[in-house]
Amino acid sequence: MTSNHSWDVAKACTAGPMPNFLTAKLLPVDQSGSLQPSEEISSGSFNGVLMLGAAYERSDVCIEVRAENKLDMEKEDNSGRKITSIIEKDGQNHLETTYSRHLIDELVEDHDDLKISHDYGNFVCNETYFRTLSAEIKNRREGVEKIPILFVHLPPIERISFDRQVILVRTLLKSMIFTPKLDVVGALIKDEFGRVLACRRPPKDQWSGYWEFPGGKIAEGESVHSAVEREILEELCISVSAFDEVSRISHRYEDRIVDLRIIDCGVVDPNSIILTEHDMLRWLEKDELDDVNWLPADLPIIKEWMKEGIP
Repeated sequence: MTSNHSWDVAKACTAGPMPNFLTAKLLPVDQSGSLQPSEEISSGSFNGVLMLGAAYERSDVCIEVRAENKLDMEKEDNSGRKITSIIEKDGQNHLETTYSRHLIDELVEDHDDLKISHDYGNFVCNETYFRTLSAEIKNRREGVEKIPILFVHLPPIERISFDRQVILVRTLLKSMIFTPKLDVVGALIKDEFGRVLACRRPPKDQWSGYWEFPGGKIAEGESVHSAVEREILEELCISVSAFDEVSRISHRYEDRIVDLRIIDCGVVDPNSIILTEHDMLRWLEKDELDDVNWLPADLPIIKEWMKEGIP
């Protein structure tokens, strides 16, 4: 096997309107090919790496979030190599992608044919991914800034069209190159005593243990008011009516920019709430607002309310 449609997808993604500093390279399916990306980033040639491989048993475009330090080759690679061994003698058992997991979750949520995968395989794809991630770690130890590295397995074009695969891979590339901007809405919900509802993100969430206003992303073509009413129904299982915007802030995280709007959603009965996406809630009075660990984007709003009062 010397090539597959993943190479055609890579070439298509670097053509047209994409920035001209993108480079596509065809790697041999053998040990020499598995070493090329790690050698490139060790020399400082790239600011990010997105690797593609064909996986003919898959039905979705699969984002691999980890690589394992092992080879268990059931067939020969292009050099005739067929071995079972570890990849790096003193290496870790597995390495996680350096691409933002939060952005991966967001992209998967927005695209039905894009999935997270832990099925890394034990062939040259996994070997290449592991060696590249390992080289990136070594660079960071030497003071080099972290760069995003990701591996994506592509299904047969009979299951997802070639053009659609190009669109999905370009979407991933754009999020690597340009800091994504997310339009987000949060709800100011009070109980009959005027206390503010705060919700805690659950374990395994990107910001597990942090508190936030309930809400979420504004979908394309959706109004701010419709978005907050939908999000509250999904997250709290209650219907609310959205009123005025009471706060707005833009916050830059490491991997994205969030434009957050807080919308007054009135008073609700605490007993009517059923949490579906958070593991805890609290009702906070003005002087209690900083009792919990708020998300960085929410915190400036909380500080302002503690000084000026809850809207």
